[in-house]
Amino acid sequence: MPRIVADLVDVYVFRRWPQRPAHEVQFLLLRRREDAPLGGTWHAVHGRILPNERALDAAARELLEQTGLVPQKLYSADYIAQFYDHASDAIVLAPAFAALVEPRAAVRLSQAHDDYAWCDLDEAVARLLWTSQRWAVRHIHAVIACGGEEAEYYALT
Repeated sequence: MPRIVADLVDVYVFRRWPQRPAHEVQFLLLRRREDAPLGGTWHAVHGRILPNERALDAAARELLEQTGLVPQKLYSADYIAQFYDHASDAIVLAPAFAALVEPRAAVRLSQAHDDYAWCDLDEAVARLLWTSQRWAVRHIHAVIACGGEEAEYYALT
């Protein structure tokens, strides 16, 4: 019987430009190195929760490690990605977070990635590999990133 694990986090990074309409946010996507698993594909920040680490702390740490970015604000995305990992025969649950960063913050990629792109919603949806990722970015755009009244209920920091 497959086991259930919850040792991963996803972080969807977005930025807003003050002079642009609220709906014109951009999402940061990272491309995995060609020699890595799923090489050449685009993803949000994705990483492991360390033993005795809270998911929220893992999200902030992975964001810093993979991009060099520190969020202005971190949100619960109100979504848990779920998938079956056939290699370990496990059902994996990964809480999703949204991270607002300064519009001009410099991205510093980790060795796991070879490129990054700031994408509007449609481009992010087109580039993301998994259905759950596309759903998460649409949800974050609609509920959190555009900065509506409801967004503050999801704020964690």
